[in-house]
Amino acid sequence: MPVNVIWFAGKPQTWHCLYSYYKQSAYSGEVVGYYRESFFTKVINIAAPADVFESDFDQKTSYEIRRAIKDGVTTTTETDVKNFVDFYNSFAKTKQLPKLSSNFNNYLSRIIITKAVYNEQDIVMHAYISDMSLKRVRLMYSASLFRNENDTQLRAVTGRANRLLHLRDMCFFKEQGFEVYDLGGYAEGTTDEALIRINQFKDSFGGALIQESDYLPMPALVLSFFNKMFKS
Repeated sequence: MPVNVIWFAGKPQTWHCLYSYYKQSAYSGEVVGYYRESFFTKVINIAAPADVFESDFDQKTSYEIRRAIKDGVTTTTETDVKNFVDFYNSFAKTKQLPKLSSNFNNYLSRIIITKAVYNEQDIVMHAYISDMSLKRVRLMYSASLFRNENDTQLRAVTGRANRLLHLRDMCFFKEQGFEVYDLGGYAEGTTDEALIRINQFKDSFGGALIQESDYLPMPALVLSFFNKMFKS
């Protein structure tokens, strides 16, 4: 597998194909040494005034944000990385998702973590990778937890808090000088109901659907193929 991930770059460099994976490249052509995959994502222009991008939210999202504020949900940044990792991994276990890998530590200098708090309990967390040179932030991980899976009130508050956190994150990043808020991928053309629901959630914030490119190094793909073949 590649040991280095290069985010938001232009055309991949052929000599990097032994050790680098290009994620969400602006380039769309074929490159020797790489396998290209299309990557879709929703982005929001947070260079615009906040009331302008907020006006693109659908009615349900705007309503639930107002409800979250009435609920007493607060938002802030999280500086304790271990707290986030523990929070996300607990969430991942309930959803049967992979835990955070050690690769997460490779991005720490560019990671910004935010959270929503309700009744002194962390209920939602977002982790972003940032690129100030491009004035872009991209959601990498989103997690939420419930004390009791059957606590419908807490579940409702958490859903509202997640929407509020997205808005507060947009405003926070705008204040920091960022201009592009990337919701972290969009399953274009999917028929999977779970992914359709995620798409609908992202659509509820407005924004624009864009297509970028992921470039996977061929040597790593070949090595992965042979590893699987010999293990089977």
